Amino acid sequence: MKEKGKITNKEYQELNSVAKPTATRDLAELVEKFSIFKNTGKGAGSYYEIIGS
Repeated sequence: MKEKGKITNKEYQELNSVAKPTATRDLAELVEKFSIFKNTGKGAGSYYEIIGS
């Protein structure tokens, strides 16, 4: 996320060797806990990004 400013669920899964439900939960927690992250889009085209990047 630091390099590109955004990450997809699939990229997160591959980088962290986790299943889709774990990636979804982890990314949702980032959005909920830290106001610098947001989820953009829905479904397969969605990604998580650092606000202002």
